[in-house]
Amino acid sequence: MEPDDPEMQAMLREAQTKAQALLEALRKQQAEVEANPPDLPAEQLAAGRAAMRNAIAAAEKTLAALTTAGMSLQGSNN
Repeated sequence: MEPDDPEMQAMLREAQTKAQALLEALRKQQAEVEANPPDLPAEQLAAGRAAMRNAIAAAEKTLAALTTAGMSLQGSNN
């Protein structure tokens, strides 16, 4: 499949949309948990917060990579 193939471009846009939705959902969940933390031992709460930060960072990197790929495809089409 060529980079300028409409199907590939559609798949990339869909992946970007899904990555953005995932990132927004993770941030919303993080805010909800921070506003009303579960009754857990401090160590488990800290581990959960770290895991959430890592998940958000991974989603941000994925979205950034998809955005870069999309810009590359647009650049190759000009």
